[in-house]
Amino acid sequence: MGMPAPALLASLLFVQPVTAGFSEDPAQASIWLQQACRIQQVGYSGGVPVDHTEFCTCFDRNLREASTDDVYRVFALGSQGAVREQGLIEDWESARDTAAAEAGAMAPEVQASFTTILQSSLMACMNFSFQGE
Repeated sequence: MGMPAPALLASLLFVQPVTAGFSEDPAQASIWLQQACRIQQVGYSGGVPVDHTEFCTCFDRNLREASTDDVYRVFALGSQGAVREQGLIEDWESARDTAAAEAGAMAPEVQASFTTILQSSLMACMNFSFQGE
């Protein structure tokens, strides 16, 4: 179960560049990422958002440890863009576009690491994924 990596990657990467003034605080990024993760996991695995807290806390922690601050911010903003109106950021389109612009400005080798970081973080947390009622 869990968040399919291709869907997550698409949500993070298929976007148009723009800039906006979002918080650069990793603690805020963590709130955004975990909330979006819970929403996405309900879509993939059912249940309600709180059912996915353990998985999303684990996923967030692993992403944070595997990423630079800039990469982590891109993941967090991209996740808010992916959940659209259900996210914490009202202007989700701006969050999505900011993530794309910031990711696009990163070195190619950093961009190439996104998939590995996401997949390893997902795999590290699979034992916490919600299996339904």
